[in-house]
Amino acid sequence: MRVEVRDHALWIKHIECPPATLEWLAAIPGGQSLRLVVDGVEGEWRKMKDGKDGRPTAGFLPHGEAAKAHWHALQLQRGSWVSLPAYAGD
Repeated sequence: MRVEVRDHALWIKHIECPPATLEWLAAIPGGQSLRLVVDGVEGEWRKMKDGKDGRPTAGFLPHGEAAKAHWHALQLQRGSWVSLPAYAGD
C-alpha cells in the first residue's frame, strides 16, 4: 500500500491498495483511531468525523506527536508517494 502526500489530511482517495482495503478504511467510524506506518514512521491516526450534514469524511488526521511531526515534514514533498502498511486499531 502507498499514499500520495497531497494535503494535511491523509485522504482515502489518495491511497493505492486493494479495493477491499479501501472499503475497510472507509467503513471505519469517524473518531476511531488506528496505527499506521507512514513512510517508515509508526503513529496513531484518527478517522475524521462526519460532516455537519452527516456524510462521512473519507480521511485520517495524525493524532500522536510522532505521526503529526512526520506528516508535517512530508508536506515539503507534496506529490510524492510514501509507503503505508496498516494495522488494526483499538
